[in-house]
Amino acid sequence: MADAGPGVPSHPSLAERLVRPGLVVTAELDPPRAPDLAPLLERAARFAPHVDAVNVTDGSLARVRMAGLFAAVAIRQRTGLEVVAHLTTRDRNRIAVQADLLGAAAWGLRTVLALSGDPPDRGDEPEAKAAGDVDAEGLIRLVGALNGGRTASGRELEGGTHLLVGCAANPGASDLEKELEKLARRVEAGARFVQTQPVFDAERAVRFAEAQRAMGVPVLYGLLPLRDAERARYFSRIPGMQVPEPIIQRLERGGPDTGLEILAETARALAPHARGIHLFPMGSARAVRTAAEAVAPWRGSTGGVG
Repeated sequence: MADAGPGVPSHPSLAERLVRPGLVVTAELDPPRAPDLAPLLERAARFAPHVDAVNVTDGSLARVRMAGLFAAVAIRQRTGLEVVAHLTTRDRNRIAVQADLLGAAAWGLRTVLALSGDPPDRGDEPEAKAAGDVDAEGLIRLVGALNGGRTASGRELEGGTHLLVGCAANPGASDLEKELEKLARRVEAGARFVQTQPVFDAERAVRFAEAQRAMGVPVLYGLLPLRDAERARYFSRIPGMQVPEPIIQRLERGGPDTGLEILAETARALAPHARGIHLFPMGSARAVRTAAEAVAPWRGSTGGVG
């Protein structure tokens, strides 16, 4: 299996990092909307001092971008960073999913996040047809089969993969019991870590943390910087992503750094209850640095317990 490129230091895998003491920090990157890797690699390099891994999305919001796996391999090979490669079933049937996972493993990727993907009609090619014949739970089981040296149908391969697979969850879901049931099925299917949708209500996220703790799977809680009150109201209209009204009012009254102050406060509130935080930084290295510095006391201790 290929690892980082020659002369490039390789960071610990996420699997290794999750069993060590201290809070884990990851941050998300979108592949470019052009055949040019330079801006992506530059951004990854700016995130690198503050994170344990970067996530690379896969056709998020159903918008056309460079294939996430190509972008993930480039980051891994050229920077040595640990990469969590998103893999959606929307654009692939089970043959293509397995082919991509074998290729990802061959090129040194060690961690994948199993997702169903946003519906095509939400993106910039609304007439596209979804191709997936497995959902996120099925994809998790499929990774387990490949790790065992078998295809999804049980046929033996000439060698197995060694991929850590995670799943998504939403602490802000309107039906928390249903969300926990879905998460339990994904953990039973083989998910070994969880990264959540953005959290804006720390108290609600803590309730989720307490409710899922018995599942025994590490959870990294999502954080997204709110630029202003208008953006906060936009997110509040998305089901499961409600922003508390006091935060919106604070953004209205505050200055340009208020969103980052709220980000840091939320990170500190979640740190004692989480195994890690996962940042949706909207491309901002400053947001990544702010959140990482906010949880620094927990990164150097046994802080996270999720």
